[in-house]
Amino acid sequence: MLPRNDIPLPARRPAHRIARHALTGLLLALAAVFLAAPSPAAAAGPVPGGPDPDAPRGWSFWQSDGTAWLTAGEVSADSTPKDGATIGWRFAATPDGVPAEAPGGDIPVFEQVCKEQAAAGKKRVAVAVDFGDAEADAYPGETPPASAPMVKCVVADEPATALQILGSVATARVDQTGRVLTVNGYPAKAGSAGQPAPGGATAGDGQEGSGGLPMLLIIGAVVVIVAAGATAWLMTRRKSSV
Repeated sequence: MLPRNDIPLPARRPAHRIARHALTGLLLALAAVFLAAPSPAAAAGPVPGGPDPDAPRGWSFWQSDGTAWLTAGEVSADSTPKDGATIGWRFAATPDGVPAEAPGGDIPVFEQVCKEQAAAGKKRVAVAVDFGDAEADAYPGETPPASAPMVKCVVADEPATALQILGSVATARVDQTGRVLTVNGYPAKAGSAGQPAPGGATAGDGQEGSGGLPMLLIIGAVVVIVAAGATAWLMTRRKSSV
């Protein structure tokens, strides 16, 4: 029987192996959180005190006076915007049947959107299309195709109406009264009802809105950054221990 002092101790694992196992566990935990996180559409649902999921929703037309958006009885979608006008369309919930939400973000500055002069007999109109808020305005199970307003400069004939201008920047469908039902197929709940909105104008480049990245993509990016940093650290440790 060996003296107690001669009893062999268990071999100690190198520090880089312990760190590698810890990193593996961390990445597996982050991956589990990432995969288990519900999608925005699945997470959406009735919220106490929030908008009614059965509330009416629709597109509304707006026109800017340079400082604010005007709508309802003040302007009409069949109106004829003048050269230098800024108009907008917004999809939103309308519990009271009255459009209350103007296009989000800053009101487009016409001179920044339409920088070139129009030819004779033509006009330039800045157009903003806002698909609404994913949580407050979208139908349950639907997600807006863009998280920020789309802004374009349209060059059209002087008699062109607001609907014709909209039809030049997006695929819109309207009912018999000219009310917009869908823009670029949104909302899907409206299906293919109505008829295509008239076009005839030319859309130029404008200041495209850019929304924030979805949270799941941000989490995924964090996982990749952590993994890359930890891998570099392990390689450094391994080289120093050789």
